[in-house]
Amino acid sequence: MDIKDLLVFTTVAEEKNISKAAKSLSYVQSNVTMRIQQLEAELGTQLFERSGKGVTLTSSGELLHRYAEQILRLTNEATIAVQSSSHTPIGPLKIGATESTAALRLPPLLSTYCTAYPDVDFILETHTTDVLIHLVLTRKLEGAFVAGSCEYPDLNSLFTQDEELVLVSRHPLPSLYSLNDMNLLAFSSGCAYRHTLEMLLTKEGVFPKRILEFGTIEAIIGCVKAGMGVAVMMKSIVSNHDHSLTLTPLPEPYRKVPTFFITRKDAFVSAALREFSSLLTKQLYITKP
Repeated sequence: MDIKDLLVFTTVAEEKNISKAAKSLSYVQSNVTMRIQQLEAELGTQLFERSGKGVTLTSSGELLHRYAEQILRLTNEATIAVQSSSHTPIGPLKIGATESTAALRLPPLLSTYCTAYPDVDFILETHTTDVLIHLVLTRKLEGAFVAGSCEYPDLNSLFTQDEELVLVSRHPLPSLYSLNDMNLLAFSSGCAYRHTLEMLLTKEGVFPKRILEFGTIEAIIGCVKAGMGVAVMMKSIVSNHDHSLTLTPLPEPYRKVPTFFITRKDAFVSAALREFSSLLTKQLYITKP
């Protein structure tokens, strides 16, 4: 079996669609189809059930998928280990962060890191906290900045700082109960800030008219300015964007949410990740009051 065939196979399994897998891999669709057919011929078994809606793994495909993920992970770790053997950071480093943290907290750190280690191919992905935790646990990310409590036995977590949350609105809010007649503008349900507000609203018996989901900070702020509803955000990031909006602090104990940098306890630590973590720790020490 060829490593590239296994990569194609796992991508098709995850996308459940050959055309989507081809797009993800930057391959032509016929190439993906041919590789899957060759792999099935080599193994003498059908790996996917085909239908008009896409593909699903057969029982043989499920078995191969478990081994293929391990093989690809070990291959990646071997590559990183060899590249890191000189103790000089080199090669890929894939880190994740929430949209807010990436926009406000990471630019100085990333600028310093990328200048110091030009041979590192740095990749930053932004997702909600729930997605980031999943990606670190499944080894798709080497580390991630997440919001809220993060108590998982397989993860290391480094506290970075607390973020103050505020309600953002076009006009002053008389009380929390004003949200009963308003839309809540938020990231998807895996967002820790949204979860914090929802816990508060449930406790107080407040139910917004609708929850409208967005993918970026700019979109949420723009829609708040247009009068579409109220949002919950880090106070510092709203202050950086716009001074015409009304900021209402959340009551204790909902006002502050911690940010952590998480990694897998059993993952190989590349030179690139080691130096990134070291720089992060130094930055935290310098910026502490």
